[in-house]
Amino acid sequence: MSGFEVAGVVLGSLPLVLAALEHYAEGIATAKRFWRYKSEMRSLILQINTERSIFINTLEQLLTGIVRIEHMTELLSSPGGKAWVDSGVDGKLQDRLRDAYNIYLDNVRGMDRALEKMMAKLALGVDGKPQFADPNAFKQEIRRLKFSITKSEYAESMGNLKNYNQALARITKQSLELEPTRTGSKSSGACPNFRAFQDYAKSLYNTIRSGLQCGCQGHAVNLRLESRSERFEEEEDALGQTPFRVVFSYTSDTNSPASTWSLWKEADIRYIHDKPKPIDPAPRSQRVTQISSERRRVRFDPGGVQVQHVSLATASSTPQPHTPTPNLDQIQDLCKAIERLQQPQREICIGYLLDSVRRKHGIYPLEPPVTNHQQWATYSLRDILNKPATVNRRLTQHDKLRVAVVLASSVLQLYKTPWLDEHWGKDDVIFIHRPGASLSSIYEHPFISRKFTKSTSSPNPPTLPTVCRVIRNQTLFTLGVLLIELWYGKSIEELQMPCDLDCQGTPGVAWCTAERVVENEIEFEAGKRYSDAVRRCIRCDFDRKDMSLDNESFQQAVYDGVVSLLEKTLQQFNSLD
Repeated sequence: MSGFEVAGVVLGSLPLVLAALEHYAEGIATAKRFWRYKSEMRSLILQINTERSIFINTLEQLLTGIVRIEHMTELLSSPGGKAWVDSGVDGKLQDRLRDAYNIYLDNVRGMDRALEKMMAKLALGVDGKPQFADPNAFKQEIRRLKFSITKSEYAESMGNLKNYNQALARITKQSLELEPTRTGSKSSGACPNFRAFQDYAKSLYNTIRSGLQCGCQGHAVNLRLESRSERFEEEEDALGQTPFRVVFSYTSDTNSPASTWSLWKEADIRYIHDKPKPIDPAPRSQRVTQISSERRRVRFDPGGVQVQHVSLATASSTPQPHTPTPNLDQIQDLCKAIERLQQPQREICIGYLLDSVRRKHGIYPLEPPVTNHQQWATYSLRDILNKPATVNRRLTQHDKLRVAVVLASSVLQLYKTPWLDEHWGKDDVIFIHRPGASLSSIYEHPFISRKFTKSTSSPNPPTLPTVCRVIRNQTLFTLGVLLIELWYGKSIEELQMPCDLDCQGTPGVAWCTAERVVENEIEFEAGKRYSDAVRRCIRCDFDRKDMSLDNESFQQAVYDGVVSLLEKTLQQFNSLD
């Protein structure tokens, strides 16, 4: 049998031994001559029960992230059943335990042998049950079956059972603690060029702001958050191959829980890298800029919405037939350009914004929703946590893990940019429901929303009271709190307990609540990887002196210790399907 199957047999044997001891204890109560053994029997029952609880906890820890929660329930409720004959699970256990797998197996077998000896001393039948049903027949049956009821008879087997069980618990604990390091050393490489993303995101914000000088009220730009893991050697390669998806909107009702908007336009903003080739001098009227479009369809919505990306090149020949040649002028008034989005000349670059260092940011409209009979709607993460009924779609486990990965990666991409200040939170993260799209698509992509008016400037971080130095990186602490809230589907305020209110001398109630959850709860709920990622964010536990996300070494530590762990958790969840 595999180690997994033997563990199931042990889990099934423990209740049989307990049931037999309980039955004999009832029999002892009916026979005055044997009363002196009552305390010994109760002590033995307690010891077996304790070892059973430890063994179950160890199994749950070991299997978390390998089997689904509902499968875990089935395994624990049907020990030794068909569900335990699963070579796939045993293979994953070998991956998790590595060289300790055979040692783990030897200890499980040791527990099995100890229980077999106990069952023999209890004179159980072939079905693992006592051979008599009536406790009142105890005196006659003990003479016939000669089963043992003295604690000393079980001392050796009990000692072996404890030793093997404790060894299993230690091996499991160490393996889980080492797992992030092992997976990190196995798969971790240089983290993406987040500095390039930060610089570009900052430049993009300022460029959009300078383009919205129309005086309109209620302009909003919603930047779609992405998990970016590609590593580009050159900064321009990173920018050129990673478009930023935005949704432009005008607000019409800011008091509604699900804000409605009168105008929504969606587009990719892509960095255009001009490398003009030298050409022979020619009259101005004869020089023609050719726009060649290399189209590839990219699926990004379950509803089938697609976009054609356009690559730009400069040449001296006339355009080829059927090649769209949009007027690639600089966009002077972004408000008017937004109004033209998704009109007849959609799916091509309609123009570009020019930033302060003369870089071009091309605007590539996307296809509009298939229906205009419904309103677009936005929901903040606060709405989703506090008022889920307004969304009518709960966060699934997959949604939670996917959003967690995206938020963690986005913190590294947008750190200290106007999109994400140090004191960001639930109100900054929104989800958009497009007309005609299914409710299940709401949580596919979180957005960061920023409102722009003519007087808008780069937002300064709000002035807040100085907190204790316990919070060593406010941005990461906020991420840790959001990861807790995502997992439980509740705000940190809803997770508070009376003990958290005694927070004098600490950064506050939220910190006390997060610390308690990290210390006592989330590992058992979410597993080792997710809980380690949360702990590192809350405590800024990265073994670094410089804890600024401007520092590339610290970026790497956060990428390995938070983002990669969350990605691995999501991958494991997906592999369970």
